[in-house]
Amino acid sequence: MLAYCKYNGIGVIPWGPLATGVLARPAGTETIRLNSTKGTPFEKKLTDGDKTIINRVEELASKKNCKMSQIALAWAASKVSSPIVGVSSVQRLQESLIKGIELTPEEITYLEEPCVFCLPSHCHKTDNTLQL
Repeated sequence: MLAYCKYNGIGVIPWGPLATGVLARPAGTETIRLNSTKGTPFEKKLTDGDKTIINRVEELASKKNCKMSQIALAWAASKVSSPIVGVSSVQRLQESLIKGIELTPEEITYLEEPCVFCLPSHCHKTDNTLQL
């Protein structure tokens, strides 16, 4: 969809580019927010591909000496100009500034490789999975 929108000059403003914080911390990290959704329709059940993406975000953050959230936002910035990032503190706001953090085309491909995209007419997934 992003390529189509870019080609046709359609602006895109994604909401939640950090996937409710899933892309901001290592896979398997438990938080109060995450635990509060367990057993509800809002629970995120990560696929193996999702976990691979999270691990790759973590790997690139370590390599670039920055936060995982900044890698995820750098990826979003490579696709669109204005993602909407929800923040809960001044610290989180400062961390959402990604000035000077850019991903190479190879790094972008590395992050996107495990993505599984579904078209509604072809997708039989019913869980709430992460898609970078």
